[in-house]
Amino acid sequence: MTASLALARMGRLVAEAHGWDLARAFKTYEPSAADQAVIAGCAQDMLRALGGKPLSAPALSAAFAVHLGRKLDAPIVVAQGTLAVTGETVPGDHAWVMIGPWIADMALFTLAYAADAPPTLAAHVLRAFGPGKGLFCEAWRRTPRMGLGYDPRRVLDDAALETCLAEASAQLRAA
Repeated sequence: MTASLALARMGRLVAEAHGWDLARAFKTYEPSAADQAVIAGCAQDMLRALGGKPLSAPALSAAFAVHLGRKLDAPIVVAQGTLAVTGETVPGDHAWVMIGPWIADMALFTLAYAADAPPTLAAHVLRAFGPGKGLFCEAWRRTPRMGLGYDPRRVLDDAALETCLAEASAQLRAA
């Protein structure tokens, strides 16, 4: 699927979950250098707050999206679907934050650095990014060049986002 078709499909998913106004803003958003600094700062805030405690991809992505939404005036959604590495689908469902047509994925590194990480994912992430990273942020159209494929199946609506936030809270209390 071409990048423009993928973006059009993603726009429809955003519209289904949040309406056409957000979908239009989503497709045209381009982060400024200041926006990118805010995104990086929010990721650092999250990593400090988590203190190494693991969260599921949907819970982590929901918490990150809410934190970003408090500091960044941008079309921010949480997408859920599949992640592929060098063409091989990573087992299980994945979730990531989309800031317009940009992917901001903290769960990628949490999954890749875990002791039970899928070997292909762990090897690729270590080779491509190295150890100790916390955020992958890139324009969606450029992710295939990095050996990553994001295939969204749905965009979380407000109710699903609240459920994921409750899950994040429960996971942090249990850790």
